Amino acid sequence: MHHMDKKGFSLVELLVAMALSFLVGLVIVTAYQVQVRGKNTQEALTEMNQSARAALEIMVNDIAMAGLDPSREANARIILADVGELVFSTDRSDGASNRPDGDCCDANEIVRYHLADDAGDGAADNDDDGVNDLIDDGVACNLGRETGTGLDPAAGCLPPAVTGLLALSPNVDALNFVYLDENGAVIPTPVAAGALGTIRSIQVSLVVRAGVQSGGFIYRFTNNDAYNNQQGQEILPAQGDRFRRMLLTTTVNSRNLGL
Repeated sequence: MHHMDKKGFSLVELLVAMALSFLVGLVIVTAYQVQVRGKNTQEALTEMNQSARAALEIMVNDIAMAGLDPSREANARIILADVGELVFSTDRSDGASNRPDGDCCDANEIVRYHLADDAGDGAADNDDDGVNDLIDDGVACNLGRETGTGLDPAAGCLPPAVTGLLALSPNVDALNFVYLDENGAVIPTPVAAGALGTIRSIQVSLVVRAGVQSGGFIYRFTNNDAYNNQQGQEILPAQGDRFRRMLLTTTVNSRNLGL
């Protein structure tokens, strides 16, 4: 009887096969991780983009109405104009209808924009230890909108109540206002009380960041970008962190100012 000679795999062949299997598995896992990081990054960027643009649209609509005073009796005007804070009034409604009533004492007729955590320079603070706390403790700063008669002490409205800052957009690292006169010249901030009436247009710049740090697609991501307003002034220095950011800026011309 003839018996066939049956041979198995040698140890070297087994080791080579295992090594190849390991490399193929490593490539698959790496590709999967890249896809997951890319998906998470894109989701964070989409959320950042949508919330920031929606907030800016609300701001633009509000500021475009600053000084609305059909009766010329409401004293609607710019009340405070600083680099990181804006307060203004309008006479939009009497509270029961859409008809102005000659004062700025009704809901949403005095509006303030400011960051939730800013001492006044327009940049998020969170600075309890002096070391980039946007990374250290994860504290976020929101763009806030506040309304109420108490924002204008000269309005003569009772009761002088305010709503408190309501968040329009999360994770805003910088809010910057630049005020221009009728010739397009920049008015120094804070705008003096006697110069508030010369404001004709307002440049608004927002620097927003994603709510989570980015791992990058393939390589580790580090944000070393500085952000400037339309005048070329730096409003947020390079943070050197792993947050992705975007700058939104626009100029609002209020047709009601200077009438």
